Amino acid sequence: MKDDKKADQAAAVDMIDGLIDYASKHGLKSRDLAKTLIAATKDGLEGVDPLFKDGGLERKSVEDLATGYLVDRYHLAGDELAAKHEALVKEALALLRQHPEAFDKWVK
Repeated sequence: MKDDKKADQAAAVDMIDGLIDYASKHGLKSRDLAKTLIAATKDGLEGVDPLFKDGGLERKSVEDLATGYLVDRYHLAGDELAAKHEALVKEALALLRQHPEAFDKWVK
């Protein structure tokens, strides 16, 4: 099945929107939430765990969103799902790094 780049990007945006929303509602007080998340995720999505101090709850939620999207959209499983999952998470974090102001505007 051919990748749907537009749908993939929309899923990536949803993932970051969820992180921003969670951060704004769970005690992260910052005018630049996106920059705070960028710093936390410089080595990967696991960086939000110590930031949110929620035992990985929000990270798992974002990962579940990615997995659910890939299974529903492309019917993936196993190694192929794992590879595409990692790529989608990286794409989402890259979008955050490329457009931090756009994500912060959604909170303000």
